[in-house]
Amino acid sequence: MTNAGNILKQFYEAVARKDIDDARKHLSDDLIFKGLFTTYRNADEYIAALTMLLGITERLDVQVVIAEGSDAAVFFELKTRAPADATTLVAEWHQIRDGKIFRVQSAFDGRPFARMFDNG
Repeated sequence: MTNAGNILKQFYEAVARKDIDDARKHLSDDLIFKGLFTTYRNADEYIAALTMLLGITERLDVQVVIAEGSDAAVFFELKTRAPADATTLVAEWHQIRDGKIFRVQSAFDGRPFARMFDNG
């Protein structure tokens, strides 16, 4: 596996342990995360949202990490409880620069999570 794949595996190992400090070490300060509901424009914004998500996460099981060059993709199963009681397959494309994740694009069925992001 390429270095990008190893970095992504280390990041998700930390996330699965809910070790936010260790996970943050793998993110570039200027991270851009594009999700279904919002875009986070730096690592600290993303970490705040990730911390909220981990508060309702029962388990996160990485199924596979695929890497080529500075790109890596991960597929994982996410089991969450209320207010987003669901088991969801998540796919993410990560780009790595200087040993850190700097760009992420996430795709998943967002219906169980919509209420968490509803501002209306």
